[in-house]
Amino acid sequence: MERWWEPALRDVFAGRRVIVVGGVPASWVEYVEHLWTAGASAVMIVATEGAGVGDGPDVPTVVVEPPAGVGMMERIRFGNRALADPPVHVLDAIQRFDPTGEALVVGSFLLEAPTVAGRPALSYRRPEWIALEDKTVVDAFWDRAGVARLPSCVVPVADAEDASHAINRGAGTVWAADARDGFHGGAYGTRRVVDATTAERAAGELGTVADRVRVMPFVDGIPCSIHGIVLADGVAVLRPVEMVTLRRDADLVYTGCATFWDPPEVIRDQMRAVARRVAAGLASEVDFRGTFTIDGVVDADGFWPTELNPRFGAGINVIARAEGNLPILLVHDLAVAGRPIGLPADALERRLIDHADAHRAGGTWTTTAAETVPIDERSATFDGTAWSWAGGDDAADATVHAAPGFTRCAFSPRTTPAGPSVGRRAAAFWRFADRELATGLGELAPPPDPFR
Repeated sequence: MERWWEPALRDVFAGRRVIVVGGVPASWVEYVEHLWTAGASAVMIVATEGAGVGDGPDVPTVVVEPPAGVGMMERIRFGNRALADPPVHVLDAIQRFDPTGEALVVGSFLLEAPTVAGRPALSYRRPEWIALEDKTVVDAFWDRAGVARLPSCVVPVADAEDASHAINRGAGTVWAADARDGFHGGAYGTRRVVDATTAERAAGELGTVADRVRVMPFVDGIPCSIHGIVLADGVAVLRPVEMVTLRRDADLVYTGCATFWDPPEVIRDQMRAVARRVAAGLASEVDFRGTFTIDGVVDADGFWPTELNPRFGAGINVIARAEGNLPILLVHDLAVAGRPIGLPADALERRLIDHADAHRAGGTWTTTAAETVPIDERSATFDGTAWSWAGGDDAADATVHAAPGFTRCAFSPRTTPAGPSVGRRAAAFWRFADRELATGLGELAPPPDPFR
């Protein structure tokens, strides 16, 4: 039976040569299958984050290796530079694949180049969209959109400790770097400050990547996000996603996302209303289209936004997985391009919310510099306090995958309760993973759930 998105994808890709860019080859297996289903005549991959591990699709592939030992944000920025000005071996491979220059470019949601080797990108991040991801300008956008927020100030890095004294509400402050060196996410440019020692460390670390920082109160609650998809006929606003952000002393450690957690209904409604206001602002100010994410924290007083990501994010993948085989990144690409996606905005909203509420998903994962013990896939069980490997007769509470530099624990929707935060089981998993897989994360603690 034909799926609702398939005609829209065929309209774009049928009979077309397609160049998929970004990531590592193995990350594109399902994506390329969707392109074949949509009728693409030929596909090639330009992998900008190296060869990675695992097998990629059986298509022509050219790899660009980032410098050894660089972190996540440096790899992303390196990849964008490699696509804006491709190396000779990439240009030669593209010319062999597409000698007439008629291929369409698709791929990573972080793509910033409107063309790659002269071939047009279906979807890319406009400079005016990227600009709103700067943590030091977003509070002005919240104000224009009529979104309630916590007090904040933007100051030179050297003045942040003094500014913290006025902003602190008793739990410390959070400093977020500007976008001097480019956008950043995954807590890369964010530091929690609780005393003079952590202030000195934050100033030293952020001073190497930023000129200014936003200082705001630390909110002791559940980190979460709310997504929207801006289409030509309106906006589809989705359900909350928990960002599994654990704590190592004062440090904030992002370790994945999940949809098992539910805030009280009044806060869910508040989050969704915020997303509608933001969608209207994005559309009117910068003609935004596609998926966006508002990150923030929920405490007993409600939802407090902390950053805006006018782009696709990890949480939308977890939501879309409930729909089955939905190629949400390709649907996002169509939306950004202003193409029909196969459903009106209100119908898309109902489908994605209904499926995501009925079928919870997600888990905890992270990249790590440690020499992780590799595991293709193995089942694990959780007794409410600690994890262990599942025996032959045990019902699995999660599946675990580990490769050099990466570990993931996908929680089973059959045994993970809907409602509570998954922070406790995530923190317990990383204690187990440090012992069994040598992940080296150290002792992590979950945030408090103010409602349970």
